[in-house]
Amino acid sequence: MADVTQTVALLVLAQNYRGNVVRQINRRSALLKLLPLVQGEGKNCAWSVQGSGQIGENYTEGADASNFGSDEQVEALLSWGHYRANFHVSGTARRTAATSRSPMGVQNLVGRNMQDALTRLVSVCNAALFTGAGTGTTIAGLDVAVADNTNTYAGIDRTTKTYFKPYVIDPGAPTNISFAQIRTDLGAIYNASGEQPDIAICSTAVFNQVVDLFDENRRWIQDVTTARGAVKLDAGYGGVEVDGCVFIRDKDATEGQIYYLNTSHVHIEYLPLEASIMEALGEMGLLLSADDGYGSWPLGILVHALAKNGDSDRYEALTNLQLVVDRPNSCGARLNVATA
Repeated sequence: MADVTQTVALLVLAQNYRGNVVRQINRRSALLKLLPLVQGEGKNCAWSVQGSGQIGENYTEGADASNFGSDEQVEALLSWGHYRANFHVSGTARRTAATSRSPMGVQNLVGRNMQDALTRLVSVCNAALFTGAGTGTTIAGLDVAVADNTNTYAGIDRTTKTYFKPYVIDPGAPTNISFAQIRTDLGAIYNASGEQPDIAICSTAVFNQVVDLFDENRRWIQDVTTARGAVKLDAGYGGVEVDGCVFIRDKDATEGQIYYLNTSHVHIEYLPLEASIMEALGEMGLLLSADDGYGSWPLGILVHALAKNGDSDRYEALTNLQLVVDRPNSCGARLNVATA
């Protein structure tokens, strides 16, 4: 009988996978990490706005009072945004995954899909915080709330209610950013509101242009303090500070723009679940916090089971939330920032 060398090709071996399944997806959501979270109520995000109208004047001795006025009050309304991520897992897939030795992280296939759905949902919401149109069931993002001062925001026409305008500067063509421009922007916002933005959100390309203004002695900031509290940014460098305003990059920020935000007047409002539903969820669902690697956010996200479709389990992760800029004149935007 011939002598046959035993090789790997002649062996019957199980294929094992080292460690966990490695995600190749960037779903980091910096803006969601930085803004305060507030539980909302009712059918709308609603707040009251007061504009100047009170009269103050010089008068001559003994003159009758004839000029009267008072500050006006109007309502600001935003509809709730509706966002969800759905997934389904067949019974066969769930059973085979549960009996597989590797890779780690797939034995509980429903749990892994649930985690994936949450990170995707949060990433979609973070993108909408910038570009959401604010119509129907969409978030009114920063492009609507902060980067436009001639539109109608939260039902208030800014062409007539000028006190509800953010500071917006558009040079009309891509223009290199400078420290002088940034200081001018921050000063204009201070003059309009008496307050200064604490963070400036921008795309990576714009962020790099700001970083290039510094010499090699620039200091990277990893811990940022906003109205939400102390927030630790991702590993490595995070932001750079200009006159008390920390510049931070976000993958979802509209290219060529800087959003100056006063986090005391910008927050995310969400609808929490009713206590009775939370107590009755049980096997029908879980109230979860979303975590994309930056940390957890209690966005009132509900993951619940839908009706079965044969030997397949179906789930839906959903949230109702809205971005609220309750004092636009404390925020602003610079458009047409050159990135080349």
